[in-house]
Amino acid sequence: MKCPVCSAELPSTAKFCGSCGTTLTAPPLQPPPPVTPPSMSSSQPPNPSMAPPIAPAYQSAPSPAPYSGGMSAGPGPMGAVKKKYKVLRFIAVLIKIFAIVAGALLIIGGLVTIIGGLASSTRTTTTSPFPTDATGPMAFLGGAVFGFVMIIYGVFIAVFLYAYAEWMYVFMDIEENTRMTNEMLMSRK
Repeated sequence: MKCPVCSAELPSTAKFCGSCGTTLTAPPLQPPPPVTPPSMSSSQPPNPSMAPPIAPAYQSAPSPAPYSGGMSAGPGPMGAVKKKYKVLRFIAVLIKIFAIVAGALLIIGGLVTIIGGLASSTRTTTTSPFPTDATGPMAFLGGAVFGFVMIIYGVFIAVFLYAYAEWMYVFMDIEENTRMTNEMLMSRK
């Protein structure tokens, strides 16, 4: 073999030229010509010992057509499953909205209670004839405790209801995935 640049003699296994350093590439591999089975002419009787050609092991069976049964066209290779349970989905959205609103109102109510307790503790009343007046440090302490309880309850209600709505979505998604898998398996039979 000769170097295409400097024409130096090289061994056939060389990957680069020792004289000029040119990288040698192997000629591209040509695919082998297809093997055609010998044709049988009508004048020759069929040879019973000749077996039909066997496909090589590396050839796989043709892949099935993409699944499209019962599904609407959508993004992705499989499309999207038709949505069911529209009323349950609507109820889940309403529960999420209620969770956020109820949690926000309870948190705001707790903050107002704390501020109200603080405001009543700083007010002095001398006109009250009853010695059990709810002013001073007891009013602040009662307002603060009740306010913190309301805030904690508001956070709990918001998180619990929001998680409940998400669980509704989880069960609906499980049903959709089960239905899609069932339809896909039935179409392959």
